[in-house]
Amino acid sequence: MTTTDLAQDGTVIWATLAEPGRGLAQALTRRRATTAILVGTLAALLSTAFVVPSLDMEKAAGGQLRPDMTPHEREEALATAAKLETVKQWATAAVSPALNATLLAVAFFLAFWLAGARTGFKDTLTVTAHAQLPIWLKALLSAPAAVAHAPVAPDAVAKLLPSSLAALLPGSLPPAAIAAAGALDAFTLWTAYLLGSGMAKASGASRRRAFVVTTVLFVAYVCLFKVIPSAAPAGGPGPHGGM
Repeated sequence: MTTTDLAQDGTVIWATLAEPGRGLAQALTRRRATTAILVGTLAALLSTAFVVPSLDMEKAAGGQLRPDMTPHEREEALATAAKLETVKQWATAAVSPALNATLLAVAFFLAFWLAGARTGFKDTLTVTAHAQLPIWLKALLSAPAAVAHAPVAPDAVAKLLPSSLAALLPGSLPPAAIAAAGALDAFTLWTAYLLGSGMAKASGASRRRAFVVTTVLFVAYVCLFKVIPSAAPAGGPGPHGGM
């Protein structure tokens, strides 16, 4: 990968965010997902560098802390929780951009194949890698909020930026409703728009068909990984990662 390639890829990434139609068309012409994934990884790692020192490790320890603990046992439990949470945060930042882009590519490749709008996997991966850029932009914007509100519970970091409908709703609503509203996030919807637009170009399908498939996948994701886990009894499975 030469400096010229990186410069051109950077131009495509900027165009994807500023002028999606032109940017996605250029991305598909070049059929290169690597730089977009690297940019996402860099953004995730940079965000993590600010977030980790701002985390509330007592909340990260959760059930590991018991009332009958001695001060020494409590100190050891907190130290262990801090190490585990730190490793978890850095590992997630390092692998999420590539892993999420690949999983999304598999889902969209299969969904469009079933919808009769087949496209190559490399083109699909190019689309998903570039479409996730708004998600990593949100991670960067959330970092200053984490520092300002420190200490922050690990599961509250994603909620610091009031970019979803959930920020406008009272917390007294059922967890499933809050989870569904939280999925209606400006950055997530931006990603969904880029996915629909990009897959229309990659597959040759009409924009209407592409956005119908994208909407079906988005609704399935919200139901399976947001609404259903949030409605599970306490102690059940928790929410999974985002799109």
